[in-house]
Amino acid sequence: MFNLRYPDGAALKKIFYGTLKPLSEVPMRVDSSSLTVRGLSPDKNILVEIYVPSTAFETYDISAENLITGDRDEFLKVVRRATRKDVINLRWEDGAESMFVSLINTKTGTERTYRVRVLETGKELIQSLELDLPVKVQIASEDLKKIISDAKLVGEELDIAYKDGSLEVSCRSEGKEFRETLSVDKPLLGLESKESTVTSRYDVDLLRTLAPALDAADVAVVEFGAGLPLKLSLTTDDGSRITAWVAPRA
Repeated sequence: MFNLRYPDGAALKKIFYGTLKPLSEVPMRVDSSSLTVRGLSPDKNILVEIYVPSTAFETYDISAENLITGDRDEFLKVVRRATRKDVINLRWEDGAESMFVSLINTKTGTERTYRVRVLETGKELIQSLELDLPVKVQIASEDLKKIISDAKLVGEELDIAYKDGSLEVSCRSEGKEFRETLSVDKPLLGLESKESTVTSRYDVDLLRTLAPALDAADVAVVEFGAGLPLKLSLTTDDGSRITAWVAPRA
């Protein structure tokens, strides 16, 4: 059993809405420390994790560790309705076939409650990835969204290369090319590498799928390595974290 009350509907919407889009369901663990969602996209090319600490909630009542898998489409339909005037309440009783999600308007007191089907209970979350990636980049989320958008206009694959203290992103197709060189303050907020030269390639559509999640935080951390998954990390003001892994292209 759990009963959770989150104070800012718009903030929770930003955390969940874009991040859950690659998934087909919502594998969720609610325990004494946090609400955690972790799952793979159906094609296994994207792994996403959402961590919301118990301290981010106004109310955090649980009976024990809870493992449930919710219907993604039903959950997103509710979350997308949330505004900054809404408090979001998540409630599930042991063995129940539905989780109840309520949007409570803080000004009018109006409460809208929706059922989200629980597809499975008791299933452990998949393991998270633990990789030591050589290149770490800090960038404003808006700048990263623009790079993804510009690349999408040109082609299907984004090449990312680190060399001599700068980062080059490029995308090309027949008759078209997008190329941009980035360094600290132009416009990167941070850049470090354990290797002198690193190059990798990623599917633009996979990155574009995750782009809405960038609305959750002002700064994104991107890590990558040659032929290794790209790691995208976002941290919100209340300590919530979004982590996404994107498989490399050959």
